[in-house]
Amino acid sequence: MTVLRPDFPDHGSPFSRRQERDLKTAAIRSAASRRFNAQGVLGARLEDIAADLGLTKTSIAYYYASKEELAEAAFLSSVEFLIEAVSRAEAANDAPGLKVLALFQAYGEQLSEAIEGQRPFPARLQELDTLSEEVQTRITGQLSEAVNRVNAMTCDWLEEAGLSARRAEPVTYCLFGLLDWLTVRAGEETAAQFFDSANVLRDILRQGLTEAGPVSNEIAPQFVSNDELPQIFDREARNRMKRDAFLKAGIRFFNLYGFEGVSLAEVAGSLGVTRGAFYYHIPDKESFLDQCLEHSLQMVETTLDAAADSLDGLAFLRRAAFDLIYMQASGISPIIRLELMAALPAARRNRHQARLRNITRRLGDSHDAAVSAGEARPHEASIVESILTGVMFMNSGYTLAASSTMNDWRMSQNPQSATNDFLYVLLYGLAARP
Repeated sequence: MTVLRPDFPDHGSPFSRRQERDLKTAAIRSAASRRFNAQGVLGARLEDIAADLGLTKTSIAYYYASKEELAEAAFLSSVEFLIEAVSRAEAANDAPGLKVLALFQAYGEQLSEAIEGQRPFPARLQELDTLSEEVQTRITGQLSEAVNRVNAMTCDWLEEAGLSARRAEPVTYCLFGLLDWLTVRAGEETAAQFFDSANVLRDILRQGLTEAGPVSNEIAPQFVSNDELPQIFDREARNRMKRDAFLKAGIRFFNLYGFEGVSLAEVAGSLGVTRGAFYYHIPDKESFLDQCLEHSLQMVETTLDAAADSLDGLAFLRRAAFDLIYMQASGISPIIRLELMAALPAARRNRHQARLRNITRRLGDSHDAAVSAGEARPHEASIVESILTGVMFMNSGYTLAASSTMNDWRMSQNPQSATNDFLYVLLYGLAARP
């Protein structure tokens, strides 16, 4: 005989063990996500995550047997966080461009809830390569669903706006970078401060950084490289080329695996050089990271200086942003993830942070000059310069993971048009332009 039992809703009974377990695991995932965001998966320690919650490492092991298991749970929870925002945007009965704005509205509201402790804070989906292939497959399998759904929104918007000549994938790539910027901002600000930051970003997405008017001509690259003409009889030039190759490889490895996950022997092996030859140039991993940060910041500063030689205001921002993104998209040179500075001792870290603040200030000053000249729309300079910095340093968060799921597309296939498409929404917004 079948027994019918009423299914009473659980309104938070203190005797509900399942609810208690769910609350505890959510708190652990949230604390772990903040540690992973700041220190990377391999750099974060279970005992520190436990201490953030007033627990012991053994207490966490009761729920998650290993750090990789906890990382998988945190990352899958973050993908669900993203999918929830995508679903809310899709449910909005709006035009395609407004659906994209609804995505950022929903994602920002969810982050505000996380700031206030109403839900777990999401992990930035970075350093996935430090996890086992099986775990990576489970995470990226779910992530690809969200990415493809956002890309479909982008396709619909391009068609509606009469921009079908542009590719959707670079625009989607930019949107994911901006979602990641929101996550970073949420980890640094109070709820009130984050509310202002999210509003500024949505306004830029709606109308663009630039004042109303026609879209400017496409930007073309202006690089002169001697990489193809090695000066084989110049020993100093050969050593400089070797050092540049070491640094570019190092940046790629650090971006993928984080500081703790990088092996100098593996970097040397990827270049086909012996450990001895590598250690002749690179004494240890900390110095290697320091040099990679130096190389990246120097490249950014040189790019800004070159743009400033003949341009200012909006023209300077367009040229500098294009050149930096093009260099990364085309493979000329990667740029290191900025949060890796945290792995360095204070003296070295402070030196790089001071240079980064100067770079950010230059972007903000140029935006203010563009506003004064009537070229750009007025926004809070500190927020705009942070957005621009986040966009120019493309290797943030899950943009790398996201880009690999879009029809096997890569920005390197046609970096000039891809870079222009990448910047379009930021400069001109989702509203129609002549």
